[in-house]
Amino acid sequence: MRPEKKITPAGFLESVSERVKLKEGREGVRRIFQEVYRSRKIGTKELAYLTKLPIPVTAAVRRELEKEGMLARKGGAVLTEKGEAFVKEQLGLAYTQRQTCPACQGKGVGITDLFKPMLEKLREYMARRPRAVTWLDQTHGTAETALLRALFMLDRGSVEGRRIIFLGDDDFTSIAVGLLKVAKEITVVDIDPRLTRTIDEISKQDCLGIDCVEHDLKEMLPKHLVSRFDVVFTDPPYTLPGLALFVSRGLSALRRRKGASVYLAYAHQAPKEMLKVQKTLIKMGLYIVEYIPRFNNYEGAEMFANTSSIMRLETTDEVRPVITGSFVDKLYTGEINETWRIYRCSCGRQIKVGSAEKIRTVEELKRIGCPKCSKKRGFKLLKKRKLKDRSPQRLRLRGFKKDDYASILEFEMEIAVKSFPEAPILSEDYHKQKLERTVMKAPDSLKVAVLNDEVVGWLWLRTERDRSTNERFGYIKSIIVKPQYRHQGLGRRLLEAAEEYFLNLGIARVDLIVSETNYGAILFFEDAGFQRKHSTMRKRVNVR
Repeated sequence: MRPEKKITPAGFLESVSERVKLKEGREGVRRIFQEVYRSRKIGTKELAYLTKLPIPVTAAVRRELEKEGMLARKGGAVLTEKGEAFVKEQLGLAYTQRQTCPACQGKGVGITDLFKPMLEKLREYMARRPRAVTWLDQTHGTAETALLRALFMLDRGSVEGRRIIFLGDDDFTSIAVGLLKVAKEITVVDIDPRLTRTIDEISKQDCLGIDCVEHDLKEMLPKHLVSRFDVVFTDPPYTLPGLALFVSRGLSALRRRKGASVYLAYAHQAPKEMLKVQKTLIKMGLYIVEYIPRFNNYEGAEMFANTSSIMRLETTDEVRPVITGSFVDKLYTGEINETWRIYRCSCGRQIKVGSAEKIRTVEELKRIGCPKCSKKRGFKLLKKRKLKDRSPQRLRLRGFKKDDYASILEFEMEIAVKSFPEAPILSEDYHKQKLERTVMKAPDSLKVAVLNDEVVGWLWLRTERDRSTNERFGYIKSIIVKPQYRHQGLGRRLLEAAEEYFLNLGIARVDLIVSETNYGAILFFEDAGFQRKHSTMRKRVNVR
């Protein structure tokens, strides 16, 4: 009989992380052990808060550790005798006392007696906030968070004598800054007229001098807001497109100079996603000066344990927005991770809820009530499904037809604008002639993506030969999906089709060219395994 293989502490942590598909890996499991050890007894929500993990993920890890006999539930998670021995003897944990400042809880600023009257006034104003629109990713921050943000900005020299723009402000941070009475100018830009109206009313009532502009940030900023401000504050949708769009608009609003501050509130996410966030910020010529986790507290946002981080960014000589024109892609969490749910009311009526339905969220359902009996509570979730899981399976790829010219030319125009933003070729005749030549020579290299009889994507492939090595390689000339169908796995399906096409030709290398300004495409291709091999360098010199 073979002896049982002894698992190492690292192997055990890795095993647990793999079972729950924890993106943070074994370090995420170790953090959970550490916080339970330090707290002695801790609830799941507090554990998620301290470990910066989503609540469902935290609960899944806790259950696995309970199965292993490491944790037990006794009014909260506690270490068993076996778990206690494991963290001390195998993980080497010894200190139970946290080293975080108990007064500010690691936030670096606190609300002293001087500012407590402002806090009370903010609480009164918060009661006047309109209901959060969850499909716009609105989640109300607490009065304490709004004031702490203002004090953090004040301490970093970003309030006194400064022109400040807030891009989205359902948390009323602008009002907290206004109450300090030292900013030179405060402007709020928000898509929600209820918010701009309420902030404007409060500003006039308390002489805060806040200018409110109702505007959809998917469109370029109004000209009078461009290159005007010293400081930007934004709490964008917690999606990569949301981050890129809101920060890009903020950079457009800043007066161009080094060292200008951009304050960004953002939810902590898995390592791979946070790496994309940092890459996007670096691409915009920003660097992170300060990063404080769990700085912001919200009344909702249960997924993220009601918290998010705050970053203070500074501009460099290389600052530039990655989005300069109108934005037509999906932006909000509900659009990108589109999900529909079916709830059953106590009267028996089943109600479908989703971003594409008449009732978009369960919060909206509870507000307006059951369509049959008007009850506003007692809804039971029957079914939940992510729409993006099904779209790639329904996608059909076929050859090019003459009827496709109009749709494909539209795609090629969009690609031209994104690929050559400084001087795109927008002649339909030019693109049509190139397309007609390919139809004659290599029709099977043209793939049209169809979903429910609608043309939703396009793939144009070529084979080339490397002049240096004489290696034959595949070249993706065009790959695109309609904006409303992005973030559903269709682009990945097109990439797979391209790879399959080239492999059938005995070609293992695939190249493509992406404009430096097309940040979304760059991240998409990098995520699919493409690596940067060459960069086109350009410098403009003064002509004497």
